[in-house]
Amino acid sequence: MKFDAYALKGRIAPAFLSIVIPIMVFNHFYVSEEFSKFVGEILGAKLISNLTISGICLVFLSEFGRLLGKNIFEKVFFKDELHMPTTNYMLFNDSTYSEQHKNKIRNKMAGDFDTLLPTKEEEDADQNNARTRIVEVMALVRKKLHGNKFLLQHNIEYGAMRNAIGGSLIGMVLSLVNIVFFNYLAPNELAVTISVVTLIIYLSLIALSKYIIGFYGNNYAKILYREYLGE
Repeated sequence: MKFDAYALKGRIAPAFLSIVIPIMVFNHFYVSEEFSKFVGEILGAKLISNLTISGICLVFLSEFGRLLGKNIFEKVFFKDELHMPTTNYMLFNDSTYSEQHKNKIRNKMAGDFDTLLPTKEEEDADQNNARTRIVEVMALVRKKLHGNKFLLQHNIEYGAMRNAIGGSLIGMVLSLVNIVFFNYLAPNELAVTISVVTLIIYLSLIALSKYIIGFYGNNYAKILYREYLGE
């Protein structure tokens, strides 16, 4: 993994909040206790255990959160980009932008990429194909805007929320495991309380996932078109 701004803010941070915290709870209240007993009560034994486990999990599990967010939530809500806001905004039956504004964008795309977006007649005849053609052109637009710092910031925000929601699926399962484990196998009231709180947070993110991903997806789309017209 390349540790650039997107990796740190869009992948690592969401993984820490949604996946690693339940692991840290288990590690702190159980694994590190056993580790301390094994190596003796030396100074920093728990800290070493917590940092080591957390660091390893961050690197590997951040990718799982991204995969779940992209291949489950984004795929369901946006149908493999066909219903992403960047696609919807260019449809004739979408009212987000005026026809004049959409024509301005369409004309710029035609000049930049020597390609035409579907006409209204083509869209009415086969909207799925029209969406596919828009997705293809949008890939060229994103490539052209590569390196745009303002767009990158909004891409990070969208990716971070999507990945946090994806990671919440794992975090939810891990929190449930912690609740059962610290209730029955290694009783610890504080560990159970923390795990219940994390479970509620992750369930809330999943329940609101459509609204959250839609909100940040729309913000990203509007910034993308604004920056594209400003090129």
